[in-house]
Parts: sequence; structure tokens; C-alpha cells
Amino acid sequence: MPTPVDSVGEEQVHQVLEVAERIFVSLTGYTGFDRDLSEEILTVVLKCVSAEQQEGYVRQLEAFADANRERLGDLYGKYGPGGKFADESRCYLTDQRESVVVCERLDTVPVWLAAVWNRELDAELTLERFTNHWWYGLGPS
Repeated sequence: MPTPVDSVGEEQVHQVLEVAERIFVSLTGYTGFDRDLSEEILTVVLKCVSAEQQEGYVRQLEAFADANRERLGDLYGKYGPGGKFADESRCYLTDQRESVVVCERLDTVPVWLAAVWNRELDAELTLERFTNHWWYGLGPS
């Protein structure tokens, strides 16, 4: 059984954001994301990484991105910055670097992510819309 964490250190957040930014920018070329929002969201999302996985999570994220590069490219090509269906007002996560981490957590622990997200962030519809984009490739609804 994975051990939940109550909080995530600032150093862990910054290490993961650095990798997420490198992946996101390599796929989108976009650097206009909201840095404060990135930290706020990632501080919550990383609570869905068990205590046992925290130390190796950067490598896990890189492996996920390598394995899902085409799928991530499709996601950002459709819904990301400059994408065919881009609409930041409906789903701002597609313009944010931490969205790479959200995708990885959706594929790994979707129920845990939804529970923590809905408890700690006032953006339930944002996660729901983003999940639809990631899992089903759904356009604007």
C-alpha cells in the first residue's frame, strides 16, 4: 500500500517543474505559462506521488514522457498553446508545464489525483475537462 504524503517540499516541486518545463517546451515551444500557478498546482498534484516514489519521481516522469511523447504531442497540438481547439478559458492546464505531471498521474493514480485535486483546488471542472482531453481527445464541449 503506498504511503501518502501530507506535503511536498519546495525543492521537490522545483525539481519536478524543471523537468516538466523541459518536456512541455520541447513539445510546444511555449514558455508563457503562469509560474505561480504551476507551483500551486504541482504542490497539490505531487501529494499523489507516494512517499516511496518521491525520490525517484523525476526519472519516472521522464520515462513517462518518453513513452508517451506522441500522445503528449497530440494533446498539445489540439488543445495546447496555438492548438486547433485551444481555449485557455475552458481548460488552462493545456497551457501549463505541470500538465505533463497531471497526465502522468492521470494514467497512474486517477482516483487519488481526483480526490486530492477536488479537496485542495477550486477547479474541479478544469481537471475533468483536461482528463477528457488526455484520455479521450474530446474537443470543446
